[in-house]
Amino acid sequence: MSCLSFMGTYALTASVVQASDLQIYATPKAGQKTIIMMLDTSGSMADTDKGQTGSRLTRLKNGMYKLLDSTDPNLPETKVGLGRFWASGNYDGGKILIEAEKLGKVGSAHREKLRTAVKNLSADDWTPTAQAYAEAAAYLLGTNTIKRAIIAVDKYKTETKSEIVNYKCENSTYPHLNSNQTRCYQYKDRYGYLSGNWEAPTANYENVTRRYECTGLNNTNFTTEIQTCKTWTEKSSIPSTYTADGTRDITDGVLYYSNQVQTDGDSNYSGFTKVSVGNIRDELNYKSPLPEVAKRQSCDGQGIYVLSDGEANRSGSTKVLPLMQQALNDTSFKCPTNGLTNLNSGNGDSAWHCMGEFAKYLFDKTKNPSGVSIQTAFVGFGNDFNGLDKAHVQQACKLSSRTQDDRRSDDSCSPTANTTHKLTKPGYGNGGFFETQSEQGVTDSVIQFIKNLGDTQIEPLSTGAISVPVDALNPNGFQPYGYLRALSPNPGQPVSIWIGNLKKYDINNGALVDGSKTIFNEVGKFDLTTKDLWNPTSVADGGMVNQGGVFWNLPMPTQVVSAVNANPDLNIRAVPAITANPNGLRNLYTDVSKVENNQLISKTSGELLKIPDVESGIVTSGANVLDKFKNQDVLKSFSLEIKHRLLNYLGYDLGESIATGLPATLPVPTKPFVSLGGSIHSYPLQLTYSGEINANGDLTSVRKQSVMFGSMEGGLHIVDAKTGVEQSVFVPAEILKNPEAAKALRAGQAGDIQHGISGAWISDTAYEMKRGTSTTSSAVTAKKMNVYGGMRMGGNNYYALDLLNENKPKLLFRVGNDLANYTRMGQTWSKPVLANIRYNNKIRRVMIVGGGYDMCYEDPRFRLGQNNSADFGGASCNKAQALGNAVYIIDAETGERIWWTSNEKSDKDNANLKHSVATRISTLDRDGDNLVDHLYFGDLGGQVFRIDLNNKKDTATASFGHNVIRLANLATTESGIAINNGDAPRFYQPPTITIHDEGSETFILVAIASGDRSTPLDVAPSKGRESIKPLDPLQNRPTNKVYGLIDRDFVERDLFKSTYTTFKSQDITLNQLQKDPQKLTSFTAVKNTFFGGSPKHGWYRSLSSDYLGNEVASRTPGGVKAFEEEPIAIKDNLFLPVYDPEGTGVEDADPCQPRIIGESNRQQYCLPYGTCYKGENKDNEAEKRTGMVIINGVNQNVLGSGIRGIALGPTGGSGGGGTADDPNSCGALTLIGNIKGAGEWKCSRILNPIRWYEKNVAPK
Repeated sequence: MSCLSFMGTYALTASVVQASDLQIYATPKAGQKTIIMMLDTSGSMADTDKGQTGSRLTRLKNGMYKLLDSTDPNLPETKVGLGRFWASGNYDGGKILIEAEKLGKVGSAHREKLRTAVKNLSADDWTPTAQAYAEAAAYLLGTNTIKRAIIAVDKYKTETKSEIVNYKCENSTYPHLNSNQTRCYQYKDRYGYLSGNWEAPTANYENVTRRYECTGLNNTNFTTEIQTCKTWTEKSSIPSTYTADGTRDITDGVLYYSNQVQTDGDSNYSGFTKVSVGNIRDELNYKSPLPEVAKRQSCDGQGIYVLSDGEANRSGSTKVLPLMQQALNDTSFKCPTNGLTNLNSGNGDSAWHCMGEFAKYLFDKTKNPSGVSIQTAFVGFGNDFNGLDKAHVQQACKLSSRTQDDRRSDDSCSPTANTTHKLTKPGYGNGGFFETQSEQGVTDSVIQFIKNLGDTQIEPLSTGAISVPVDALNPNGFQPYGYLRALSPNPGQPVSIWIGNLKKYDINNGALVDGSKTIFNEVGKFDLTTKDLWNPTSVADGGMVNQGGVFWNLPMPTQVVSAVNANPDLNIRAVPAITANPNGLRNLYTDVSKVENNQLISKTSGELLKIPDVESGIVTSGANVLDKFKNQDVLKSFSLEIKHRLLNYLGYDLGESIATGLPATLPVPTKPFVSLGGSIHSYPLQLTYSGEINANGDLTSVRKQSVMFGSMEGGLHIVDAKTGVEQSVFVPAEILKNPEAAKALRAGQAGDIQHGISGAWISDTAYEMKRGTSTTSSAVTAKKMNVYGGMRMGGNNYYALDLLNENKPKLLFRVGNDLANYTRMGQTWSKPVLANIRYNNKIRRVMIVGGGYDMCYEDPRFRLGQNNSADFGGASCNKAQALGNAVYIIDAETGERIWWTSNEKSDKDNANLKHSVATRISTLDRDGDNLVDHLYFGDLGGQVFRIDLNNKKDTATASFGHNVIRLANLATTESGIAINNGDAPRFYQPPTITIHDEGSETFILVAIASGDRSTPLDVAPSKGRESIKPLDPLQNRPTNKVYGLIDRDFVERDLFKSTYTTFKSQDITLNQLQKDPQKLTSFTAVKNTFFGGSPKHGWYRSLSSDYLGNEVASRTPGGVKAFEEEPIAIKDNLFLPVYDPEGTGVEDADPCQPRIIGESNRQQYCLPYGTCYKGENKDNEAEKRTGMVIINGVNQNVLGSGIRGIALGPTGGSGGGGTADDPNSCGALTLIGNIKGAGEWKCSRILNPIRWYEKNVAPK
């Protein structure tokens, strides 16, 4: 069986800076994490603990130092601040030492600032946890813990009033004013003596301004925020040095006041004023480190990390309540009489009841002034926090344990905990409860808390691959269903695998469907209301990786699990109940033959080791499994670490750490513990064991069918095609031998990302036929079911398995570079090809593979003979030839190397064959004798080769591989000059071979396209590359291209004669190809170009150009790439998927979700000349569909976000097959799309399908 595939898996959106094509899954663009750490520095921190070295404070400091030296990817972008407990006389509280800023890289200024503060910590006094908790919260909230206000204090005033400035005599009869201005006299002599009658003078008024200074104040009114003056003293002037902060009008004047920060009430327990005005606070409030309101995202996370070694004390509600009310800016906040218990330690109340209620207010964004949810984590440090037997430990556990529905982990008091102290939702602080005595535990708890802040369920994103099977018993048409591989990318998290799943869907009108609903929308996003065929419930699983599909059908031990009801308001989806399966046990096999010197020894063939080998008919249990791990031959000799990994893989969650021995018991888990990685590159393979076919060769019924796929955790799974139930799983010894790879057998295990069995597989089947249920049908049963495949980035081995019994696989053989005949083999990327050859006068069934992949190509500018950059292997990659620079022909039954080629010391050398051959090998039978005569392949150095195999009788074995010809060297410029700077094109997929006639000329068109799969983000994007290699985008890369190479030699009758030494098609360089053949003005010009006097040997077009040959705007040269699948040729059309990291056809993703960078689009070109003609006339409409199709700046022909491919499949119905009107029909085919297929072609059989299983397609 084979599968033609189109990328269409979905993801919900590693831990390290990465190359490989996983780098397109990047951390979210949004989401600021902010924590304030409040550390206990009470006197007991100077104590030591039994079994630990150094005081608690010393271990705390060392743990903090390790944190500040950690390169964990969660840290650089996280804002971290620091506080400590304090005491002064009879008063205690918390104090903010260092403001929260982004940690940055190791050695950053902020990390060093924190290091200095930690170094200066000392242990003394008490444990005022409640006060310190309130202080930390006030800092995050941007409030304070004392009532502070800017008071307008009266200072000076001026008053302007009308006053008598003098008197005057206005009556001319009495003109003379006496000296004291009280009378106006009639007469005045010369001596100034006044006499005669008199009258009162008239007063003379003028406005007079007077100035006063306040020399006595009234009490401050904190409601009006004014302190008025009690006593005013007149001054001659207001000092020139005085500057008022403000004025207010008063009767007859103006009052001048100065602003003064004043405190209302007791501030003895507040730490606010113990910090100077600056980065941490201003005069009134703390400076909150949270993002500005306008810049906040739903995925921001903020929390308080409290670390303490003992009982909270010296608190009590009278001390704590004012602090908490101020922090919340809510005088209605009260310490309740229920909730957490207010313990009395002998040194004052603990105020746990206040802390519990306070934690609720912080966690509920509607109850605190920030408007965001603030989580609280508590770390119990030291032997005092060891189990839940002490009352204060119970309170701390409840204060912080996680209860929220979307939590990814549980704590000692979470709802699922096996304790009387477990909580129900909504709990209290929900940040996580940790118990530790070690310095490493400090580091781990901080990192885990940061992860908890952003560790919510990831929304589904569509990416991945669909595979449409062509069954070996139904060669007349594709099957009417597709297999969809699910992936949950988890960039930024240090986990060994990304969780995956495999699902099965019907196909209708060229799209995956659930009944009348299509699985995807127009741009490849998932319809969440759909479910797959392997989901036996009525609950939708659309977009969910851990629901439906194989994930729900793994035979894992479990207790009954209650259903979860949907809650749209909380974005909670329904989950059906899980039936108890206490004796669930998967059929697990490996190829270990024995253990020598504590090392696993691999088999090369024969029976596989079953783990555990429980006798048939025995009811399995944890006790049975444990007994086998202790006593079963070979298995009992496995190391404790490997046994621990395998027990996790069997569904017993033993945790990440390795114990000193096997557990005493294996209790039934409370829920299925599933370790199933993604299948990004391992296409599912359908295996049909029995069925019935009618006279036309159509499969009318299936009795037994399985599906096989590999996954990242290291398993090769065989599942029932009808139900999705796993029948067996094979984990190679190569996985178990590698400690890092074996970690992936446990879901969620920390470590670098692993790849497991990620290679492509193929089957080789044979059937016996008997009479069916009617006279016109035949019953067929498999008599051979062999499968072959590699590990891709998971390892360097190929495996051949006998799967005739799907429940008990056998090993036919293993080949790898640890064996003498395969030393040039690299990572096993090349999909095997099965073929027949005549070798030494015997027809041999063979497996043909490329040599594989060398990790040095992770450097996008890897060059032979040069050092890589330090990020990509450095001097270790300075080599004359890359690993994998070979092609192997291997006996498909025994694993014997029959023939191979490389650059030296092979059966047939070609000195140019120095680069890795990671692609599948394309084959051609030139004369229809069912023997392969030609092999075509590209390499990672921009070269294309052809191998000619001599299958004639009596050919000497030394002459079997007659020619190894370099057909083209495309690592050249348009001038034909060699490219030596690492910018050579790379070919990760095989060429597509088509045969054409032009007049008297018969030629092969070798179509191949380039693109760097190892580093798809080598040139773009320019921003947001924090976890992407290279850290800076490359400049001046050439564009990637689709090439059409003309092979004129294959048709020559004398090709296999020793005298044929002058090849027409050899060492073709770029300047010998026609650039942009669509620009040729006529078909005559086309023919003259390729068949004239000095013919071009093919053509090429840039993948980032439109149908006119113009480079598309806003695309970086080298960004658009082809590497996901080989091109598909259908009736003079070449279709290929391209990846565009700067694509514009998919709407922007949620910035809070892990993002998939770029998109895939379908491109098409006309064969064989790269330009479209109908007869002698240019087909302009067809030409407009070629290249990149952009309308209004938006990509058309979008396959979806991420790396996807294209696949042929049925338009609908039963998958094709003959009808009464057209018995030779094998249905109508289309290119599978998101909501419907693209194009339609009629499929017609041209040979007896029961014997040859061949078909041809023609336009409908």
